[in-house]
Amino acid sequence: MNKQKITYCGSCGKPMKRQEDFGSEQDGVLSGKFCALCYQNGTWTDPDISFNEFYEKSYQGFLNSDMKRIEKFFLKRMYTKKFVAKLERWSK
Repeated sequence: MNKQKITYCGSCGKPMKRQEDFGSEQDGVLSGKFCALCYQNGTWTDPDISFNEFYEKSYQGFLNSDMKRIEKFFLKRMYTKKFVAKLERWSK
């Protein structure tokens, strides 16, 4: 049984499974660290956002997404400020 390795965005924690999920570097190469919602063309999509603003925006984005109800149930328990603060973008 082959399990696909899932990469998680180092900014928002989103799982990146498909090529279009990955952000891009300035030269067009896919980023191995950040998703397309957070990082495009080698820069943050919202570079001046504070951690608290980012957390609220991304949390609401997940809740308003087309995720299944059970996924949202688990997300509410996992997606905490403590979790996001440990991601690469915010832990510096």
